Amino acid sequence: MEKLQISVIIINFNSALYTIECIKSIKKFAEPNLKYNIIVIDNNSKSVDYENLNLFVNTQSNIKLIRSKLNLGFSGGNMLGIQHTNAEYIYFLNNDTLFLNDCLSILYKFMLTNSNVGICTGQMYNTDMSFHHSFSYFPTLFLKVFGSGILRIFKPQKFPKRKIEYINPLQVDFVTGAAMFVDYSKFSEISGFDTNFFLYCEEEDIALRMKQSNFSVYIVPEAKFIHHMGKSTVRNLDVEKENYISLLYYHRKYSSEIAYILLKLLYFFKNIKKFYKHINYLKLAIFILFGAKMKHSLKHKQKLRID
Repeated sequence: MEKLQISVIIINFNSALYTIECIKSIKKFAEPNLKYNIIVIDNNSKSVDYENLNLFVNTQSNIKLIRSKLNLGFSGGNMLGIQHTNAEYIYFLNNDTLFLNDCLSILYKFMLTNSNVGICTGQMYNTDMSFHHSFSYFPTLFLKVFGSGILRIFKPQKFPKRKIEYINPLQVDFVTGAAMFVDYSKFSEISGFDTNFFLYCEEEDIALRMKQSNFSVYIVPEAKFIHHMGKSTVRNLDVEKENYISLLYYHRKYSSEIAYILLKLLYFFKNIKKFYKHINYLKLAIFILFGAKMKHSLKHKQKLRID
């Protein structure tokens, strides 16, 4: 397999129209001399959605479509994509994103000149082109209790403001999982994504492990893209539960026992105080109180395709 500069990995799940538009935007802006390819992982979509995507891919160059017989989630799907790449850098890209300029070349050149960086992303915008932050802070107990505003007073560099549009590259805790540009050598050194995460917290986890290995994470505002927020995932009670399964797994992995218990109680009270709005808040609160165990993850409810 020819060594490429960049491999873009996109996961499709019953949203082929978004995936097709995403690919078109990549090709529209990509520098002609850039050596890149696109790997699309179909996460066991319905047959009609997969066939629509397959028809499009068959008309394109440098795209490989792989259909998984099982919905592997975000981490698993991307790790499947990794097995079909041979590139210096990997761009993990949500299918509900659209490039506004040549993000590939901009992020590639930034990484080449900043050898300490493990992950970077561009500046994100909503569908209506309004600004949206593309980074956040690690979900520590101190952050949950005091908030970023108070912590910023003591550590302004660690807690840069999220609601302003930056011009120059900025070091951050972690970047949006919708568009993560990763140095493959560093990514492989920390063993890639933790596939216990099915749908949420992958970006926090991978960034923290990069930090533990002394690699940094940046936003590069020159690269600009749209993210149609939430279009690739339907929110319901099961998905909300998945969010807390991932959060509490993350805290069990990195927090002290006392911090974990306190964080669990914080999430419990966050939901129980809204029980009068909808019964699902009560259900979530109880689910959290009992630990939001990994055994309840959607990961364990997926079925193999047999057609």
